[in-house]
Amino acid sequence: MNETFRSLDVVMVSYTEWATAQRVVSAAHASDVRVLAFIDDTSAKDPEKLVSLRPDGFILQRELNKDTLEEALVKVSRSEAAVPAEIISEVFDSAARALKTSHLRFIELTSREKSALELLADGLSNKEIAKSLNISLHGAKRLVGNILLKLNCPNRTQAVVLAMRYGLVGEGK
Repeated sequence: MNETFRSLDVVMVSYTEWATAQRVVSAAHASDVRVLAFIDDTSAKDPEKLVSLRPDGFILQRELNKDTLEEALVKVSRSEAAVPAEIISEVFDSAARALKTSHLRFIELTSREKSALELLADGLSNKEIAKSLNISLHGAKRLVGNILLKLNCPNRTQAVVLAMRYGLVGEGK
């Protein structure tokens, strides 16, 4: 056990002193000591930074007073989550954004497939796609099939919905 933390239940760090906080948290966790982190508004808006330090609880510096400090210290010492709702919301919003884009992160459509997907989104049939792209009906069917396969969709409608949701077509593009 690290001698520095022998008699401590909870250690407090500040995100404004990032390098120090990283060292202290690492040593505290190695000694089975809980960590309560003070964060400013800038750090509160950076979910990756928030979770990378992995403290056991948070306090927003602007909300720091005797009562919030006491409540957070009690919660962290009991291994309960001491996390302001604002922080939870920011982390979940960030996770939702990451999940929303992660599904299509590795999908690469050719320029021709992208053109066909746009036409699909406009409601064109395979025959109309073929005519618009100046290719054979068989070529249009192949493009649409490739799109469905790459997007892992069973039908054209779901492919268009997915493409619109992730900004591959339409206004979000």
